[in-house]
Amino acid sequence: MKETLIFDTNVLISGYLWKGKPRQALKLVKSAKLRLLTCKKTIDELVRVLSKKFGLDAVEIYRVVLDLESVGKNIDVISKDHPINDDPSDNVFINLAIDGNARLIVSGDSHLLKLKSYGGIEIITVDEFVRRYS
Repeated sequence: MKETLIFDTNVLISGYLWKGKPRQALKLVKSAKLRLLTCKKTIDELVRVLSKKFGLDAVEIYRVVLDLESVGKNIDVISKDHPINDDPSDNVFINLAIDGNARLIVSGDSHLLKLKSYGGIEIITVDEFVRRYS
């Protein structure tokens, strides 16, 4: 059975747009017994940032989303935990992990990383993920 985990938007964008540790992390997920979890809100955020902040066109974004769907599993999120007050939009990653029974969130976000863990879910940097799974 594949271990499930979450990559936040920072990790996904860096992994798809540039070389480096986030790209290595994506390759590790593709080659290992790992499964990324996504949900409608996380995909919507990814699409919005790729379009508005990075200027990717619809075809480029479609390719990213298709690739992500090939290594990930999209689930419905119903949990409404709210451990992050400084940036409430980050709570979607916590709730995604809760509902998907993931025990790991890989993040580049200071609000998530500051938590370190939540309800048995460990939150680590992409560097730590690459060290562990390489």
